[in-house]
Amino acid sequence: MTWRQFRAPALTGAALVAAAAIGFLITGLRMHHTYAADLAACAPLHACDGTTPAARALGAQFSHLQRGYEPMFELLQLLVVAVPALLGLFWGAPLVGRELETGTHQLAWGQTVTRTRWLAVKVAVVGAAAVATAGVFSWLLTWWAGPLDELNGGRWAAMTFASRGIVPLGYAAFAFALGTTAGLLLRRTIPAMAVTLAAFVVIQIFFPAVVRPHLLPPTTVSYPINQDLVSRAQGIDFRNDTADIALLNLPVPPGTWVTDAPPIEDSSGHAVAAAAHPECFPGLGSDEVTTDFADSGTCLARYDLHQTVSYQPASHYWPMQWVETGIFLVLGAALVGFSFWWIRRRQN
Repeated sequence: MTWRQFRAPALTGAALVAAAAIGFLITGLRMHHTYAADLAACAPLHACDGTTPAARALGAQFSHLQRGYEPMFELLQLLVVAVPALLGLFWGAPLVGRELETGTHQLAWGQTVTRTRWLAVKVAVVGAAAVATAGVFSWLLTWWAGPLDELNGGRWAAMTFASRGIVPLGYAAFAFALGTTAGLLLRRTIPAMAVTLAAFVVIQIFFPAVVRPHLLPPTTVSYPINQDLVSRAQGIDFRNDTADIALLNLPVPPGTWVTDAPPIEDSSGHAVAAAAHPECFPGLGSDEVTTDFADSGTCLARYDLHQTVSYQPASHYWPMQWVETGIFLVLGAALVGFSFWWIRRRQN
């Protein structure tokens, strides 16, 4: 009975996955071939580092590759992030909610099969299909975007992290369990879908900004502001004449995710504003304040200043993937457990 009810959504989902796989394959093979050809062109010349005219010319080819696929890259990331939400909306919310809304649950519960087994079979079959579907989309995108991730320098961006590796599987399990529980409690499909969507959107905004940076302890490094650091940074950031100032793009290890970069501080740990060193910013307080990085940075290097940066190293990428996936699998299991408890105590 579960298969007969789920057959149409399952076939529709399989058709969409097949169509997506064809699209990923056609465009991905072309992009991978172009990327490999560009690398093959620069490797014999030792010109992949961007420091020679030949390297800069080849770098322009890589930039052209990035720009050419950037719209599709963003669209596909958004699609894979949205897949768990869609599974929760269209597979999770109606799973029990529609049965309760139409009253067909009374017939099912009147048979020899217990309501617990009835729910268990539904959750196991449809839930496994939901997780597998999200896994296929994640695998396709992870392969497809490999060259672009290399050119971008990492996969730490909020949407990128949520659409790669195993994280979409955890989100799919959670969204499906959320939709199922909402349908069970609200006993209506449309309201359950609305609640599922709202909750999933809130989590997608809240979790990357507040929780993810602290899943594992970050590495914190304090850089003294000296001439060497100034020469390696790429600018000074400040909002106006008297705002706190900070060096841009401090020389952290490659592939890291900078989670916190406070402003420049003095030896006592107080943030330093531009007004504290007006000699480094000629014209301070007027309409012609000088923001020349080389001069201002060299001037700041004469003082006992430092800037702290916290980051997640590249080695934390997969551990954080497992931790985040585990969190949402546990949350999904808790919702499913609550659903079993709720359905056993209901009389009708």
